[in-house]
Amino acid sequence: FFRHADNHSLSAASGPAMAARVVQLSSASDVDQALMNETERLIVIRWGYDADPLCKETDKIMESVSKACINKAVFCTVDVKEVPDFTVEHKLYDPYTIMFFYNQKVVKITTNSSFEKYIDALFPMSEKFLTQAVEDTFKRISSKKR
Repeated sequence: FFRHADNHSLSAASGPAMAARVVQLSSASDVDQALMNETERLIVIRWGYDADPLCKETDKIMESVSKACINKAVFCTVDVKEVPDFTVEHKLYDPYTIMFFYNQKVVKITTNSSFEKYIDALFPMSEKFLTQAVEDTFKRISSKKR
């Protein structure tokens, strides 16, 4: 089970019918389970420090975008202070880093005119930008499944 910021339990297998929300993953095991259990949608993970103002702002954007993209992505946050296990592997040294996963693998994110392994604080984060990145990446991944 994963915890939403309001401490309500949320099963990883809840599926698209669940309410849109950003899920707080509080352990390496939570991260692994989220990546293993979701087979239809992207997993969008914001790695960073929950108390950081940039993370808080990004989390609000993710919460808003999660409603529009509920059938395409599951949005999660990981506090790297609480869960440092992935810091070296994914080079998580910026105030925040957003990565997309599909079928337990990192997928390149489709941005305006390029493909990126991650989105960090250097990108102009907005609801429009993140929504477009999710939609374009999901579309690209979906076309490869056929």
